[in-house]
Amino acid sequence: MDNALPTSKLSRGTVVGKALLKIGAKKTKRFLSNGNKTKNHEEIADIIFDALGELKGVSVKIAQQVALGMPFLPPAYLEKISKSFNAIPTINKALVRKIIKSELHAYPQDAFDSFEMEAFAAASLGQVHKATKDGNALAVKVQYPGIKKSIESDMSLIHFGMKRFAKGQNIDHIIGEIEERLYEEVDYILEAKNCTFFRENMNNSNIIIPKVYPALSSEKVLTTSFLEGLDFETYLLANPSQKSRDAYAQLIFDSFFHALYKLKSIHADPNPGNFLFMQGGKLGLIDFGCVKKVEDDFLKQYNQLHLNLLENEDDMSIITQYLTLGMIEEQSEKEMLQFYREVIKPLDTLYKEPLIDDSYDFKVHKDFSKRGFEMVFEVQQKQFHSVHKLNEQFLFINRTLLGYYALFEKMGARIETGYVKELMKGM
Repeated sequence: MDNALPTSKLSRGTVVGKALLKIGAKKTKRFLSNGNKTKNHEEIADIIFDALGELKGVSVKIAQQVALGMPFLPPAYLEKISKSFNAIPTINKALVRKIIKSELHAYPQDAFDSFEMEAFAAASLGQVHKATKDGNALAVKVQYPGIKKSIESDMSLIHFGMKRFAKGQNIDHIIGEIEERLYEEVDYILEAKNCTFFRENMNNSNIIIPKVYPALSSEKVLTTSFLEGLDFETYLLANPSQKSRDAYAQLIFDSFFHALYKLKSIHADPNPGNFLFMQGGKLGLIDFGCVKKVEDDFLKQYNQLHLNLLENEDDMSIITQYLTLGMIEEQSEKEMLQFYREVIKPLDTLYKEPLIDDSYDFKVHKDFSKRGFEMVFEVQQKQFHSVHKLNEQFLFINRTLLGYYALFEKMGARIETGYVKELMKGM
């Protein structure tokens, strides 16, 4: 298998250019023939993912981020996305040696007491190897070469393709946010800081966060303690008890809101691969490449808004708070009410649904995330130019939460909401 990642502007530009021409031709063909829209979406998704297969590496990660940021995309795209999480190619052994020598100034056998050349897992924009040092079991994440250089060219393909799917919506700010996060994710020094921050501040004995080894880490190599546990799919295949499912879902739910309200940061990547189900009911939390810091002023406004929603405040009171957040244009009361009730209120209803009662059972409400994604899709159809820009912090918090709820559905888990509501009231 060819592991080479095309990194030059010319090589990547050629792949992107061909894909853009093919997408344009598909759109023209459907317009002229009044063809089947669903079939056309599938064909465009195929073109995008064929190009991603040639570009390798970061393009697949971009596509995954787009799926999280724009869940209103057609089912054809989302189905393709679901198959891409393990599509990133591995780095060959010679290249792994070369990268570690360049980054750590020593070959793997010299930097570590032992180092397994076969990767045991894929990670965000890299792969992970087992190693040991001074009796400690380690996980060494090695970044794919040329990743950082490829982001700009790859984003042009995704941006072009997404505009075809997004029905003319202004998605520039979402694409810009994804691009900013990607540049953060390729900086393993920043990820090391994020990981250490969460490890030192989560204060939950059942949440296990790996220890970073700075002397064995760099911008493109990250070494942490190795956590032993089952991945999400393996855990579910073991047919765990309902008590176990509920306990793990509760850990994820409570820790998300604890981090939001106490640490003003969220682990903003609800990829199931970021969790390890460990012995003794403990949960390993890994991969801190996508961490979102939340501004204090915004968090206070966000919190008060959702407290008021839970207390069933009148619509104009809620609209006033959205005005403060910059998510509703100031117009006449009638116009704002109409826009709020048609576009935002359905999302508000969705957000507060799991929090209304003392508990929420995702086995009973197993269509929650499906309803959520469909609602977001419908909102995007209605929105057009009524809102100039969604608050990107608002977007990240809510999309991440919806991603976690989708995990709870797969687990068939029930969560208690008391701790989270106490956090909200104590803000």
